[in-house]
Amino acid sequence: MKPRQPGLGAIALALGLLPAAQAQLLPDVLQLYGGLYAVDCARPESPRLHVERDALHVEQGDRRLSARQDLTAIHAYFGQSTPPDFLVALDAQVRPQINLTVLVYRDRRGQYARLEGHPTVLANLGALAQGTFRACSTAVNEREAALARQQQEARRVARTPQPASRASHPSELVRDRRFMTAWSRTLGPLARETWLTRMDGPAPEITHEILAGRRWLVAAFCKPHDCGDHNAVLLYDAATTQVQGLVYRAGTETLIGQPEPALAAELQRLWRQQWRQGR
Repeated sequence: MKPRQPGLGAIALALGLLPAAQAQLLPDVLQLYGGLYAVDCARPESPRLHVERDALHVEQGDRRLSARQDLTAIHAYFGQSTPPDFLVALDAQVRPQINLTVLVYRDRRGQYARLEGHPTVLANLGALAQGTFRACSTAVNEREAALARQQQEARRVARTPQPASRASHPSELVRDRRFMTAWSRTLGPLARETWLTRMDGPAPEITHEILAGRRWLVAAFCKPHDCGDHNAVLLYDAATTQVQGLVYRAGTETLIGQPEPALAAELQRLWRQQWRQGR
């Protein structure tokens, strides 16, 4: 018969066999995310989460689970798929290779946390592992609620249609449906590459220039974290919704939109100017 899993108290007792904590949260991290969280801050008997300088504690009544080893803050916990309201992951070891992770978020009510971790930890937490722990600091909640409202408004504005002529960064061009229809059609199979359709990588400000006798919107952008090997320049004529461009991918240049020779030469010049420092 399999041995029964220990409860919160058993894990807490086991911590007495561990050496002293080896890492602490930096003061700025502790100031932003430390303190008391609870499922219901108004009820003393409610499940609680304490984020301290050198430990994470989850408790209910006289039961407590603590993680003290290798406490660290992980800002890139979700990699490139970070949820919009995620702030930080605080991770520590309950026992070697047995971790507890506190995921901190913000919303329009303020700051809150959820728990993840090793299956053994989650099994011992039971229903607590599914709980939402709200920050119990009024000041923290007011600050984070205000920031959440600002972020939500920014996302709303980003979804609002806007003509390409008003865009200052290539990522804003996606708000012009006429442009995006023309751009996707011009890209053809390259439209499967999200960096080309989102255009949200590093980029200079959009300009408007006369090239080969016509007025064009000129945009240059690159793939996030890989500008040297993946970048592009595009030209857009809003009156005709015509798009021309040059896409550079890992050593290969591709002209798109079938530009005439004079315009192809301008694209080469603009590409070298932006991505090869004028050479």
